[in-house]
Amino acid sequence: MNNDRKCIAGRPCRCYDAARMKRKGDSMQLPCDKTLLSYLSITDLKKAILERRGVIRRHRDAKGDDRCWIDDWTVWVMLDDTSDPPTYLPSLERAMRLCRRFHLCRNANAADLVPADAITDPAHWDDDLATTDAVWLVEELARMQQAIRWHRDIGDRPRTVDDDRLLYAVLPEKLPADFRLPPPEDFLGENKAPGAGCPSFWRSHLNCPVEQHDLHRWGPCVAGADAEAI
Repeated sequence: MNNDRKCIAGRPCRCYDAARMKRKGDSMQLPCDKTLLSYLSITDLKKAILERRGVIRRHRDAKGDDRCWIDDWTVWVMLDDTSDPPTYLPSLERAMRLCRRFHLCRNANAADLVPADAITDPAHWDDDLATTDAVWLVEELARMQQAIRWHRDIGDRPRTVDDDRLLYAVLPEKLPADFRLPPPEDFLGENKAPGAGCPSFWRSHLNCPVEQHDLHRWGPCVAGADAEAI
């Protein structure tokens, strides 16, 4: 870690080292505070930036039936004050209410246009991380943390595609998302049941042999050794 940073007493300061990071699996859950982030090593700063870019890219690149309001937690969990993602099965009525709001507010008639300055080659998306400038890395990580927090803490109004666009704007490649969702009868209805559609998804979890569900996958969930083998 950055042991060259000194506390007031002149001793090496490890105020926010790797041992004190909150972790969710292999993920680093971090604050937004630049002072705390500045105590990460250059290696951990780069790792944290890449981790956040990865989850935001997966969120951006999900299309059609693969998009779901539950996947917002995969991004929000990068913050150290985010509550655990829901693992309980909501009532079908509540789940479908959230699905209907998602279809209404986070849908678009066409894919966003690719801007002229977009970086289309994935091999160059993270070229900026070749730097060893710790100050820049802290600024970049803090900028991403703040964007994630803003996306999470929208308030009482529904989250929209414009909010998603602001989140994706922290990515260096400037690539657009395709927010188009299937028509209501497919996404919210039974037209493509049982293999697609929100009602089918929630019903797939009804008979899971577990109390804590993995709501990022179709059910039924598997338990114990079977889950570890997946």
